[in-house]
Amino acid sequence: MKWIWHMCMVNIRQRGIRTGLTVLGVVIGVMSIVSLLGIGIGLKSELLTLTGADSAVTEIRVYGITEGNRKDKMLTDRSLAELEEWEGVSAVYPVLSVDTLLENEGFVGYGQILGVPQEYLETMNLVHETDTEKPDGRLELLMGNQAGIFFFRNTTGQSYDELYKDEKIDWTGKRLDVTFGFQYDSPKGKLSVANMIDDSYEIYCELDALKQYLKRIANTDVIPGQPVNADESGYKEWIYTEAVIEAETVDDVDALVKKLQDSGYQAESDKEFVDYIQHVLQIMQIVLGGIGMIALVVSVIGIGNTMTTAVYERTQEIGLLKVLGCDPEEMLSLFLLEAGILGGLGGIVGLALSYGVAELLMNKLVVIWLDLPKDTVLSVIPLWLAAASVCFAVLMGVLAGMIPAKWAMKLKPLDAMLR
Repeated sequence: MKWIWHMCMVNIRQRGIRTGLTVLGVVIGVMSIVSLLGIGIGLKSELLTLTGADSAVTEIRVYGITEGNRKDKMLTDRSLAELEEWEGVSAVYPVLSVDTLLENEGFVGYGQILGVPQEYLETMNLVHETDTEKPDGRLELLMGNQAGIFFFRNTTGQSYDELYKDEKIDWTGKRLDVTFGFQYDSPKGKLSVANMIDDSYEIYCELDALKQYLKRIANTDVIPGQPVNADESGYKEWIYTEAVIEAETVDDVDALVKKLQDSGYQAESDKEFVDYIQHVLQIMQIVLGGIGMIALVVSVIGIGNTMTTAVYERTQEIGLLKVLGCDPEEMLSLFLLEAGILGGLGGIVGLALSYGVAELLMNKLVVIWLDLPKDTVLSVIPLWLAAASVCFAVLMGVLAGMIPAKWAMKLKPLDAMLR
């Protein structure tokens, strides 16, 4: 077997230009398919992250009735406790929404404060590393750093984004003047911003602290943000605007949404949208992989052409080897090994260049050119793709050399010597 390796290396070196061009074709093919698939994988990861598919896909938003006589369809502590007992439900988080007018340093914003349980607050991605838990029950706000779009200068009408050129808001430690509701006699108060939530437009606070605060500032028995009975009196229990139901698995989401809708609730989830995004991305990956495959197939044809030419040029050499005792299987191995080496060299070089394209071009230059966040990853080449590309290049090279290798194996010594 050692002499076969020696013959392969000698033949490859002797035909340096042809070998180089053949390997270059494989390099281009491998680089095309790996780079394009890497871009598809990277884009899929980024888009699924943006849509919240990595965590929020198991969340279901449930909306109940907040007015009228159908109290059985309102979201209360009792009804949410019943929902938590359903099969496939991991947790239920009530959401208490209050319309507010917020003011800070000449900026005014109309929005909602969302009261959620402490467990839900702890799942949020905060800008500053601080403890969200407030044992003393103080009401403090967690504001999304994208909430600046809701604020404008009360004197000129210019938005916060216009003045600060889309700069993410950071009002940590600021005290906001808050009016609960939009009536002339709506209660007012001052609330501090404890932290900012990364890439969020919402304003949150701890649910129990919000309840206590609303009870304390209420001017009448009607609590701000809560519905009233026909006689304008307040309800005896809290009515939540919505609730977040966490499904145990992704497979439970569709069944829970249908069951909630059949029970008279309005329910929605991101799963259907995420499924659509994944379907589109899968099609995109197939298209990108197909384009790269075309380039690889063309390069494989080049290997076949090179090996066929090599066999025709080396017929006398083949005849001499057979006269010296080379059996047909060894002759087959000689040419298949040479074809596999060409494919392997092209695969390794193409893979190395693919990593360069991914890291330098896509993940750095293109990210800067498109003005994307620095941590954006547009191209990802996983280990399985790297290993598969080299192995596939070797395999395709061997297959391309199969026909000329078999022809050399069957060539008779006398015919070969006379050519």
